[in-house]
Amino acid sequence: MELDYDEFVIEELRKVYGKSLNSFLDSIKRPNSRLYVRVNTLKTTVDEVLQSMKGFKKDEDFPEAIYAEVKGPNKLESLDSKVIVDKKTAESVMLGADVYPPGIKKIIANEGNSVEVVSENGITVANGELVRLPGGKFMVKVYSSLYSSPKLADTKEIKEGKIYVQGKASMYVARIIDPQPGEFIVDMTAAPGGKLSHIYQLEPRARIIGFDHTYKKVEKMKQLFKKMNVNVQVFVHDSRYLSELGIKDVDKVLIDPPCSALGLRPKVYDKKTKTDLMNLHAYQKQFLNSAYEILKKGGEVIYSTCTVTEIENEEVVNDPRFDIEYMIRFHPQIHDMTGFFIAKLKKK
Repeated sequence: MELDYDEFVIEELRKVYGKSLNSFLDSIKRPNSRLYVRVNTLKTTVDEVLQSMKGFKKDEDFPEAIYAEVKGPNKLESLDSKVIVDKKTAESVMLGADVYPPGIKKIIANEGNSVEVVSENGITVANGELVRLPGGKFMVKVYSSLYSSPKLADTKEIKEGKIYVQGKASMYVARIIDPQPGEFIVDMTAAPGGKLSHIYQLEPRARIIGFDHTYKKVEKMKQLFKKMNVNVQVFVHDSRYLSELGIKDVDKVLIDPPCSALGLRPKVYDKKTKTDLMNLHAYQKQFLNSAYEILKKGGEVIYSTCTVTEIENEEVVNDPRFDIEYMIRFHPQIHDMTGFFIAKLKKK
């Protein structure tokens, strides 16, 4: 089964989608028709990047955003030699990425063979060549994928911090935060750093700090920010307990909490249960409680998720301690973007 959702999850989705539920479920199995990247204008210009990255065009809404069209589905060869990959790898490879050793679960092939790249639940996502790396591990150089889009991982633009791969729905977040000079802004769940670096790019004169409770993720963000010329401090801490650090009088807080990611696409398979959604709702509420404690009166929370249910969105932000300024939701089958929710709240 590609999408294994229990009755509770289906009912939560039906609350939002009603008769168009099947259309939503079909849409999350396909990628967005545009692959977006954000140009890091701290280091380069959009025109300079467009000259070196052929096939990309300027976005109609955000001057820092460019995109390439995603084409497909393409016809793939059926081959006896196969490489089985994990879910995350399959979803990247479906769009043309190569297969690297950490994502490989099983190899039924010989070195140099043309192989079929298959997800663990049996969906063929690409054809490629099996290559042995120094040290004996294997990778697959993909030459044909279910959908075609530019390979960005090894481009000099990525390596030099001139671009950041970021969906358009996600780019709305920093725009809605609308950072101003001198404002104190806290990103409670900053990893992997896309939204935080975007906020800084829009207004480097704001005072911005970020947190994540995982040391490894914080170190990766520090490396990313260094190459992007993003002068933001990030710390290891559980943001549910920020007030114990003495943080207070914050102007704006970004909460992009762990969520069920039901809006992310493409999915080769997915499993979610009532327990998942109930636990996530309780966890998300804890971040909002923490934000209330550190915000000044009249301060703002921007809350965003890449999921679409009310239990993780409206039922989290409908809180008597805040006024809701507005809420927006992007639907994959309507807006051709990641399913995404953003709310702007004001502390009473």
